[in-house]
Amino acid sequence: MRNVQNEIERANERFWRSFSRMNIIWTAVSLITLVIAAKSTFDAHPAYLHDWHLFAIAALSIVVLGVYFLAMFSRTIFKNHPLDWPLSLVWSLPFWFGLYIGFTLLSLIDNSFSWGFFIVMGLSYAMFASWRLIIAISIVFVTFCLFQGILALPVSKTDFGAIFGIGVAYFSFTAFAMVVQRLIGERYERDQLIQELAQAHSELEEAHRRLAESVAQEQELAVLRERTRLAREIHDTVGHALVLISIKLEAARRLRERDPQRCDRELEATGEIARATMDDLRASIADLRSPALEREPASRALASYAREMAQRAGLHVTCDLHPDIEGLSAPVEETLWKVGQEALTNVEKHARARNVALHISRQDGSIILRVQDDGVGLPLELRQCQENSDHTCASPQGHYGLSGMYERVASIGGHISLESTDSRDSHGTVIKVALPLVEAPLRMSPL
Repeated sequence: MRNVQNEIERANERFWRSFSRMNIIWTAVSLITLVIAAKSTFDAHPAYLHDWHLFAIAALSIVVLGVYFLAMFSRTIFKNHPLDWPLSLVWSLPFWFGLYIGFTLLSLIDNSFSWGFFIVMGLSYAMFASWRLIIAISIVFVTFCLFQGILALPVSKTDFGAIFGIGVAYFSFTAFAMVVQRLIGERYERDQLIQELAQAHSELEEAHRRLAESVAQEQELAVLRERTRLAREIHDTVGHALVLISIKLEAARRLRERDPQRCDRELEATGEIARATMDDLRASIADLRSPALEREPASRALASYAREMAQRAGLHVTCDLHPDIEGLSAPVEETLWKVGQEALTNVEKHARARNVALHISRQDGSIILRVQDDGVGLPLELRQCQENSDHTCASPQGHYGLSGMYERVASIGGHISLESTDSRDSHGTVIKVALPLVEAPLRMSPL
């Protein structure tokens, strides 16, 4: 497209060079016409060489040549002014009237100069188009006929044959000029359309580039979010376990000589912690497989994960999955899987529950996820944060699971709430998540 635009510019330059050469030729013709008319005038009236007529003819000839030169080469002279063809009346009328009045005054001195109105006719073709051109040519035609004595009063003195012949010449040239103008106008319109298309193509390329950059940034942000989640997971599991293993090994080293039996118990406990940590690490690695990317519905993946958790932790899990919760968009599937997985993991690690209920349904244009347990319930400080709608303290110090859930849900315009089910006979927590089926604009969440 850029090559096409360059070709248009080169074609325009060639056109204006040709136009400038034609202007030079017509300027020379105008000069010759004036010289011939002046010679005819002075030959017919030798006395004009010795009075004011000489200076008047010379001054008016210089004026009309100057006006004609400015009109023909205005595009070159006034480079900083937009001189698209046809010119506006603000620019065309002064040139045309200047040339018309100049030849009118010369013709008043001697009608030999009336042939100069053909020069005015040529300038009209360059200055006007459409009905403006017809009006200008009509004025020039009538003026020429008056000075030539063809059009006279009374009407009986009018030479209608001459008027018809000259009129045919004038308006035949005009019709031909209008056809040429039409062709030039169509060329300008075509070039303008191609330039607008090239500009639109450039804007489209720029928009595509920005979109690609946005997609790349969003992908990078997604990677950073996932790295942050992994850092939270490692900190909560492997990090704590390694600290505990280090403490127990140090205790076993000190007890090795004083109390070998207790040292053996500490080493055995350390081994259990290491094995449990390995199991957690394997589970975390397995969790990295996104069901949305593997084209497995997140609802069924969560049910499978809940059953695996029940076997691993000795919990009783109840799954309530409605039949119309599949075929969701990738962002909703991903968020449903990650948030549901984190909620079930929190139950396993912190709730000390015996029963867990997983519920997923479609309600009022949203996907509803509810995870309920009968564990120890929410800590007091977390309850206060929920009552104050303060999500910045959603997770205890050093733990990032709940705050990560809030960030994921908010990123697609969803809502999450935590409720305690403490009563006289039972304790527990309910996590409820509502994810919109129509995606909201992505929002940048702090990492």
